[in-house]
Amino acid sequence: MNKFNIYIKGVASLLISATLLLVSCTEHTGSLGIPPANESLETSVAIYDVYSSSMKLDTIKARSIASYLGSIYDPETNGKITGNFATQFAIMEDLKYFPPADSITSRDAEGNPCCDSVLLQLNFDTYFGDVNTPLKIAIYPLDANNPLCEDSVYYINTDLKKYIRPGYENKPIATKVFTAWDRIHGSDPSVTTEGSYPSIRIPMPLSEGNSIMSKYFEYVEDNKGLSPDKHVNHNFDDSYHFIRNVMPGYYAEIINGEGVMVRVFVDALYLIYNARVFNDSIVEDVPSYTVFAGTPEVVQSCQFSQSDVNELLQDESCTWLKTPAGVCTEISLPIDDIFSTDHVNDSISRIELKMSRYNKTQTGEHFGIPRKLLMVRKSEVNRFFTNNKTPDGYTSYLASFEPAYNTYSFSNIGQMAMFMYKERLNAVNDYIKNVLKIENPTEAQIAEETHEWTKRNPDWNKCCLVPVETTVDPSTETVTSVSHELSLTSAKLVKGTKDNPIKIQVYYTRVASTPTND
Repeated sequence: MNKFNIYIKGVASLLISATLLLVSCTEHTGSLGIPPANESLETSVAIYDVYSSSMKLDTIKARSIASYLGSIYDPETNGKITGNFATQFAIMEDLKYFPPADSITSRDAEGNPCCDSVLLQLNFDTYFGDVNTPLKIAIYPLDANNPLCEDSVYYINTDLKKYIRPGYENKPIATKVFTAWDRIHGSDPSVTTEGSYPSIRIPMPLSEGNSIMSKYFEYVEDNKGLSPDKHVNHNFDDSYHFIRNVMPGYYAEIINGEGVMVRVFVDALYLIYNARVFNDSIVEDVPSYTVFAGTPEVVQSCQFSQSDVNELLQDESCTWLKTPAGVCTEISLPIDDIFSTDHVNDSISRIELKMSRYNKTQTGEHFGIPRKLLMVRKSEVNRFFTNNKTPDGYTSYLASFEPAYNTYSFSNIGQMAMFMYKERLNAVNDYIKNVLKIENPTEAQIAEETHEWTKRNPDWNKCCLVPVETTVDPSTETVTSVSHELSLTSAKLVKGTKDNPIKIQVYYTRVASTPTND
């Protein structure tokens, strides 16, 4: 008997008995019910081989809970990583952004209310590299007629420069030399307090703030006495109109320097002016400000330029996780072994997989360790992020890095395994019945079509382990959003090969008969 006939016989037996095998999606066997008195539950554990490799994601969605700005040398690829970003500012509905026009004492030459200064403030909570390294940043205005759209998807290799206002592509409206030690204390740029995040403060042209202020008072005048549903001027009603008619945002680019990168978690535009206020019947002229902030509701899009990662992909000593380069680890699950004929009478209570990390060497000292890994089917990676999905415990899972064990542990991926198994089974059965028109196929026909389907779908049992960052609802502790990890992280994982495979543990349960006493 040749090898193909052996394969035919084995797969056919497996598929014919497939409906006898059940999988529990939880780590208990409550779904089996209470066995009769003469029956008991037997458990067993089987260990199978998993193979892995490094792969490069085709697309990496740029929207994240933070932006990155800087330029830094990458010793793992012997190249440079540069991060730039575009930001918009959100409008809070029904908010009065300025006091009455006649209370503003800052005035231009024509006597109109105006700003005394305008600041773009970039608050950052993390830095990579040398905090004393100076970098030069340039700020460009975005184009209101070609805005970044909130319902569009942007990637880290999107050319954000094409959204710059025409005529300003090589003409920044502001520049600033900064280091990661530049600080501003507190949220009010006119007041100094202790205990705040470090920030980059960029003086902006007064015209940027005066234009916003002027359009705001036009908005107030046009809508005087009107309820919100009757407004004729919508420029400050919502972010959509504000971005397209008032302030489309800015593009921030590093134009000189190398050695540091910062993680910007809040960016805000401050318009500073003087206004009259009443204090105990005394009229005072006091410094005031209006702030517009970037939020997740509007576009915050990162752009990275970086060196080639082919050398990492060809590394046979390990698999890689590397961000923002988009290098992840691909694994092949042993579905045929897990659902073999040896276990046709068993249910699966749990499938556990641990991915071990090699200790960090001096190479890549700038990079942290990815804290969370998303396991998702290879065929679903792009759709998962494009559609803003969260892990469902069915075809996608999360694992956190465990420093004590130097591992990422997926405690129960039984539903994933069953999904893959049933997908192929149903596809083959459907093809035989509806395309080949065979009602009662032989074992050989089933096995041959299974073999052909597997060749046509080489990724059917493959998953990707992708570094991600998550947002969690503190009241329920549920994950509300998942995005690509875009900070500088890197990790080497033990590679699963034919000679040294990764091990996966499958916990089976079986109802066994026991003797009764008559």
